[in-house]
Parts: sequence; C-alpha cells; structure tokens
Amino acid sequence: MRRRDDGSPARRPVRLVDVELGRPLEDVAPLRSDLGDSYEELRILVRLHRRPLGTVSVRLTEDGLDAGLLADAIWSALEGPIRDHCRQDRLPDPEKLTRGGLGDWLGDWLGDGPTNPTGDPGEPPCSWRRALGPSVPPFATIVITSCGGPGSRLTDTLRDALTQTYPRFEVVVVDNRPATSGVRDALDLAFPDVVGLRYASEPRAGLSHARNLGAAVARGEIVAFTDDDVEIDTDWLACLVAGFDAPDVACVTGLILPLELETGAQRLLEEFGGYAKGFQRRTWDCGEHRLETPLYPYTVGAFGSGANAAFRKTALAELGGFDGALGAGTRARGGEDIDIYVRCVQGGYRITYEPGAIVRHAHLRDMAQVRQKVRDYGVGLGAMLTKHLVRDRSSAAALLTRVPAGTVHLLSARSTKNASRSVTYPPSLVLAELQGLLYGPLAYLRSRVSS
Repeated sequence: MRRRDDGSPARRPVRLVDVELGRPLEDVAPLRSDLGDSYEELRILVRLHRRPLGTVSVRLTEDGLDAGLLADAIWSALEGPIRDHCRQDRLPDPEKLTRGGLGDWLGDWLGDGPTNPTGDPGEPPCSWRRALGPSVPPFATIVITSCGGPGSRLTDTLRDALTQTYPRFEVVVVDNRPATSGVRDALDLAFPDVVGLRYASEPRAGLSHARNLGAAVARGEIVAFTDDDVEIDTDWLACLVAGFDAPDVACVTGLILPLELETGAQRLLEEFGGYAKGFQRRTWDCGEHRLETPLYPYTVGAFGSGANAAFRKTALAELGGFDGALGAGTRARGGEDIDIYVRCVQGGYRITYEPGAIVRHAHLRDMAQVRQKVRDYGVGLGAMLTKHLVRDRSSAAALLTRVPAGTVHLLSARSTKNASRSVTYPPSLVLAELQGLLYGPLAYLRSRVSS
C-alpha cells in the first residue's frame, strides 16, 4: 500500500459535519482540506433536538452531495434511532426523512405547533432543562488542565467553556507547568477581568496532581474535567450535570468525537479505539448494571475517557482523588482515568455515560506522534493494572483470574477492542501498544517512588 511521508496509510481526509434533523438539510458543497487533498468521505453526526443519534458515512465526489441524497443516506442508516427518539419524545412516528428535515412530522419546537405534547414549545422532553427540573440546578466547576505550549488550543477551549448553556458554573484553569507554560499570560491577554474564570498553579508534574488541585479549589458540587485540546459543545456541561440523576451516581462521562480527520494518522487513532463510546445512555455499577464480561470492571475504555468526565466533588474526595503516580506527565504516562473509574465502581458508586455531553478532540496529525500516543496508552494500562496487583490483595486475586480473558481481548481480531480495525491497520501500532503494556509495571513502580 502506498504511504505518506509520515508513514501513515495514504488515505484521503474525512470531512466532518453536524446535521440537525429538526431543520432543513443543506447541500454539501465541494471542499478541499487545509492540507490540499479532496475529501473522499463525509462523516455526519446526526442530531435531533441537539441530541446525538449516531454517525453516518457517505462517499463524497468532487461535486459535493445533494441534500436529498444526504437525507436518504441518513434515513437508511438511522431510521430506527430516529423513530425511537420521536417515540420517547411522544412525537408522531416519521414516515421518512426529506431534504426539509423532520419538520413536516415534528412541527416547530420553537413555536407553538399542535404536535408539541408538553405545553412548552421551547423545550422538547429530551432537553437537559427538563431533566434537571424546576429547582435551582447545582453549581458546577469546569476544570481545564494545561501545560501551554505550541500545540495548546487553550484559548479556543476556554471560549467554548465560558459560553456554556448551563446557568450556574465557573471555570478553573490549572497550569501544570507554571514556570514555562505562559498560560497565565495567555489568560490575562485573552480574558482580562472575565467573571467566573480562575487560575490555579500546580508545579508538581502530572495530570492527576493538576486535576486534584482543580477539584480542591472548585466551588461547585459537580466538577467537570476536560483538556486544553478539545472543542466543547455548548450543552456539554448541562448534559453532564443532568446525568447525576441519582444519589449514588458519582461520575458522568460523555461522548468524545474527533475534531478533524485530515490525515491517515488521525484515522488510525480512531481505529485504535477512538474515544467515542456510542450514542445510548448507559449506567454501570457492581450490581445489576454490571457489564457481562469477565474483565469487568477492568474493561478498559468502556466507561469513557478522562477528557470528558464529571464527578460529585464529595465522592471524588471520598475515593481519594486521582492517583498521583498515574497519568500524563508521570513515568506511567496514563491510566489515571481507568483507575478512578474502577475504584468508583468498586467503591459502590455508579458511573453514567451521557452521549449528549460532547467534546471534539484534536487528534495528533503525525504518525510518529500517534505511535507514541498508542505506546503511552499501553504504558498507562500496564501501570494501572500493576497498581491494583500490588496494592490490594483482593484486586490482585480478581485480576489474576482475568488474565486469560484479557489476553484474548488484547490480541484477538474478533474482540470488541480490535473488531473495527481495517486490514491496513499497521502492525507497528499493535507492537507499540504491547511494548507499552509490558513496560507499564516498571513505569508504575518508578512513578510511585518519584510521586
């Protein structure tokens, strides 16, 4: 197979768009990527009442795509989820999707059409506002950790954070490299005197230390964490907070989509596993909401990712916060999010996955960077598993019984981890992950000493 200079497969970029079915669909005009290639695929995030229903991929030509053909492709792929959403919102069952959207069947939720059964034309039943109810919503804190540097999208991420639709929140930026990052100067320049924005400095290296400081200084009952390389949906925080619908829900995670798929390396990171966990709300605990897999609760990636997660502040403190020996910036390089999710479930709490809470992650464009990222993920996983082996006898016994199933999950082409990988998925990435996993135990022991 022909390859690019960076070693990734020579694939054309994928164009990413959102389509809201409550509005008329538009023709997709031809467009070239900022790298000069023409797009060969259109990947559509399909939404209704802003709720994500799924993604649809359509081949693109140099002429673009007619809105009628776009409607046909969406209906063919997502007829079931579209009908289910309408039924849940007590709306008429649509017969089809046209270029005019679903307005003929749904009516106009921004007006007072006769199809609205709720009496409030501004809010469909699926709205986060209805989920929170009429009482005063809890105060929340958004914590964004950053080391600054040329790859940071911090100011863009902050603009998204400060314009959330949720009514009661603050934003805390935790600078994890205060001596050289330039983060404070960047904030003073871009956001002078912005109410609700605070700065905190954590000189100890490591994402866990930065997040723990953010939680410590947070004034909110709910603490939502994200990174400085994401684009945040306007309803993100609101959907996370709405997910805390029971006292034993300690953590709510959300949907992470790619911000762009311009290079083969970025597409390979999605094949590696990506960050998206589906479009259905789910709940996990150690009781009736267990996953039916022998690996549970050590089901890597099942619960979500650390760049899109919120916690009750009291529950996070009771769990002891994030482990300072794990995470980016330590010798362990990662694993802190998997660790806190496992401890959350083992501690008797519940985790809820809320796909309406959307962020878009800026995947690395370069193949060498992606290979290193995959290796780091392996190191973090190995480090996290080592922690549970050496620090808790009951966890060690449970983990050892899971070794055969874990090996199959890691290596089998039929496992849920690997089933979506194409035949062109590079063996070098498989090797990088395995190398990282094998190094993980030593990395954890070294990190534990230094932390």
